[in-house]
Amino acid sequence: MQKHIRENGNVIYGDLSKQLNLKYKFKGKNNIIFFAGGSRNVNITFGGSNGVLFVGENAELTGGIDLRNSGLFYIGNGFTSNGTQFRVLESKNIIVGNDCMFSWSIWVSTADHHLIMDSNTNNRVNFSKSVYIGDHVWCGQESAISKGVFIASGAIIGAKSMACKNCYSNTANAGNPIKEVKQDLFWLRDITSPWGKAETLKHLNIPNDNFKYTYNQNEFLSPKAIEEKLDSLNTAQEKLEFVYNAIYCNKNKNRFAYFKDMPYDIPLPKYENKFKSLKFEEIDETKPQPTPPAPKPTPQPTPQELEIKSLKEALSKKEKDISSLEINYQKALNTKNHLSYKLGAALIKANKNWYKGGYIKFIFEAIKIKNEHNKTKI
Repeated sequence: MQKHIRENGNVIYGDLSKQLNLKYKFKGKNNIIFFAGGSRNVNITFGGSNGVLFVGENAELTGGIDLRNSGLFYIGNGFTSNGTQFRVLESKNIIVGNDCMFSWSIWVSTADHHLIMDSNTNNRVNFSKSVYIGDHVWCGQESAISKGVFIASGAIIGAKSMACKNCYSNTANAGNPIKEVKQDLFWLRDITSPWGKAETLKHLNIPNDNFKYTYNQNEFLSPKAIEEKLDSLNTAQEKLEFVYNAIYCNKNKNRFAYFKDMPYDIPLPKYENKFKSLKFEEIDETKPQPTPPAPKPTPQPTPQELEIKSLKEALSKKEKDISSLEINYQKALNTKNHLSYKLGAALIKANKNWYKGGYIKFIFEAIKIKNEHNKTKI
């Protein structure tokens, strides 16, 4: 894996040639972008320092990411969005699992952007909070997810909904404020818009258990435990290694599965430090790159060489002209010795002397010419 070192200690991990339509801006220092594989349409601005962006494999993030001081934004494998604004503010985190599908005109934020104070005590009451979204979550058009929310794996967020409280696995949730409207559901990525009646009838029943989630306390990645661990880490590099080891390398289907009244405040499962086994090709782009050697100048001919070349060209042209004249001369000779040519010449002569018996003489002359021609053919 490549490790690109930029100015002010900012670092990009990954093969940049696999990132389609990548846009990024570092306004601070010691920020990190980590690409696990290829991506599309990543557009991020680091408004501060010590931030981390982790992008899983084959992720498409149409929209924008605003990541400020010491924040972390993790997006899992196979994420797709038609237009989502992520705002990672006030040193908080947004973590999104694998295979999530977000529609357009969506926003997710860890803060209210402005202070709200208690008028009796003058104490702040609207503290910023991190957002956690599990695997295979579908967010409908113009929905929003506010600070402090946990959306468990397999949940559906309806269009124009305001998710301001936790949503459980395999549920449908809608409204402003959001509420649970249906349980025991799962959703698939099949696009139904082009279907006719026949296609609709084929899909009345689909045997599929891939997205039916179950809670297991020993497998559950508690957002509270993740948050406490991230708060204990001081640098962007430490946070990167933690999410790589504890989240990215965790392939458990039910890691973010959660249901009402299940144990929530539990420690993280044990995980290995696999980040240290990664091999990096370090590319320090802050150092001047070696200037490639200038191409050797093409040798210029001397005046004598130019004169010799000109004479050779003139001589070659003369030789071609002489050769052409010889060919034309030979053609002329062949034409003059032709039988038809000789007979024609004799006839012209006879016509000029017709009054002196030219035509009678032409008969004898023609016989003579023919006999001579026949001798040359023997």
